[in-house]
Amino acid sequence: MTTHSPRIVVGYDGSADAEAALAWAAETARAQKQPVDVVIVASQLDPLIGRYRAQDDQAAAQRRDAALQRLEDLDVAESSVEICHGAPVPELIRASTGASMLVVGSTGHGLTTGTLTGSVSQHVARHAACPVVAVRPQRSPHARRIVVGVDGSAESRRALQFACERALSTGESITAIHGYTSLSTRMLTLDPSGTGSIARRIAEADTFVADICAGLAIEYPGVEIQPEAIPVRAGQVLVDASAAADLVVVGTRGRDAFAELLLGSVSQHLLHHAQCPVAVVR
Repeated sequence: MTTHSPRIVVGYDGSADAEAALAWAAETARAQKQPVDVVIVASQLDPLIGRYRAQDDQAAAQRRDAALQRLEDLDVAESSVEICHGAPVPELIRASTGASMLVVGSTGHGLTTGTLTGSVSQHVARHAACPVVAVRPQRSPHARRIVVGVDGSAESRRALQFACERALSTGESITAIHGYTSLSTRMLTLDPSGTGSIARRIAEADTFVADICAGLAIEYPGVEIQPEAIPVRAGQVLVDASAAADLVVVGTRGRDAFAELLLGSVSQHLLHHAQCPVAVVR
């Protein structure tokens, strides 16, 4: 593992999704001038015994050689490849310490096919020590827009800051979306009596997200940030917006986390349904 910081860590298992994750990480590394560290977890789940067992060292070495060749082909200036042994989730979480982000494929045949309790990408998104990017297929390959879910929570602010930092080096525009419904915690806070007009609720939501963006616009004057408040549940509106984006960014939890958990959190919903890569920021 390289000693430089920050660095981009990539979970790699040789699958097509892992190849996509490595390509995405390489592009980001070139734009942000960061090294790439590839982690190969040489283990697999044995369904007969219900735990992980070591893979053939030769297979792990073949994946290492393939990763090194891909890094060369992708013109990554500074990189390393590490083979480790153990269960994928703990090993990737360990590797995330001190990293700028951890990048994984949305599925795979070794690292990300899933465990008895859920997919690797979902688990590392909850517990990694850095932002996690799950590279899903991008519906609009020429899109240059980052979509960020905002709700006023500290985590959503960090998500917006993450997007702004990326946009500084990539030139992408940012759309900050506040998704809400008339029954959301945010709307009840704005109008606890429930007697306000729909027009007033919409205006308050528009002001709410505009104020959030105004603060970040001062901090990042070179970044274009467009605020949008849409009266649709956050998970769905962000999935819809991801169809015309090249990255969607959310926090792991938000102001309405309890309500969202009834249907699955926004971040977990996006990991399953987004139409572009997803970044989950703690």
